[in-house]
Amino acid sequence: AGERSMKIKECELHNGQVRLSLISFGASIRSFETPDKEGVFGPVHLSLDSVEQYQDAALNPYLGASVGRYANRIAGARFPLDGTVVELTPNEGDNQLHGGPAGFGRRNWELLSKEHTPAGGSVTFGLESQDGDQGFPGNLRGRVTYELAGDTLRITYFAATDAATVVNLTNHGYWNLDGDSTIFGHRLRIDADQVLPVDEAGIPAGTLQEVQNTVFDFRERTTLGDAFKSRPSGFDHCFKLNGVSGKLRFAAQVDSPSSGRWMRIRTDQPAVQLYSGNGLGAPFTQHGALCLETQMFPDTPNHPELGSAVLRPGQEYRSVTELQFGVSEYESASS
Repeated sequence: AGERSMKIKECELHNGQVRLSLISFGASIRSFETPDKEGVFGPVHLSLDSVEQYQDAALNPYLGASVGRYANRIAGARFPLDGTVVELTPNEGDNQLHGGPAGFGRRNWELLSKEHTPAGGSVTFGLESQDGDQGFPGNLRGRVTYELAGDTLRITYFAATDAATVVNLTNHGYWNLDGDSTIFGHRLRIDADQVLPVDEAGIPAGTLQEVQNTVFDFRERTTLGDAFKSRPSGFDHCFKLNGVSGKLRFAAQVDSPSSGRWMRIRTDQPAVQLYSGNGLGAPFTQHGALCLETQMFPDTPNHPELGSAVLRPGQEYRSVTELQFGVSEYESASS
């Protein structure tokens, strides 16, 4: 009950290249502004008009939120752990999405620290999740640090537990590099040779598949409007990133010829979920933003072949993602 009464706190970090506002509700990115090719600052992330609106799940589809205790979906809202079956609170049909109806993205975190520096500064939020919260075992202490330095925002998640549990935290940023309209004109590159097939409910349906000769091949820069022609329903899929999981490496890049802005993502996570805003509605536009959520695979607790999301006492969960922003001079139309 204590956190319900906690006031939502807002913090700003800015320098000459980026203006960023963060709120304690969901430990979320509230707004993000960068200059376009004309040098004009403008929004590149979806925002609601008032901080209070973030508490309304009907208006807030996890905008820029820190989601957990397990980001993405867990099939049947249950999984085996050390010989027993853990039963979770479902919130998407029979499944659990983003940690349940009162997952981390729907909670008011505590503002632990903020520091301003000439390069930007840092803000840290913390959350204590009790044993049994949304069905998850173990008292978990989570925290996130947003660190702005020049053109780069580094997001680091930490967690520790007093009993075996599963953890998968991510930032659910909604990006539109033009600040309006749809993402059809955006171009996307994802450094992934494989994608995880899913059923209509977004639950893994089979083993990792090669992206070659499929609509999921984003290894070369691809205009999203063209990708949508082959897949009008859009994307909500998890890609296995190339390179070594646990090492910070290039994951994806988005750019928009219209604003000239680009965003480059590096992460130490094994995968990235591409969500093309298929479910976005008022006050937003369908396909009005895209999410690139760095994470473990969906339903990993039920799929040992996809890795392990188990965190045990004495271990520290850590996840690092860097978002870098800039503008390009565009090639002439002939190239």
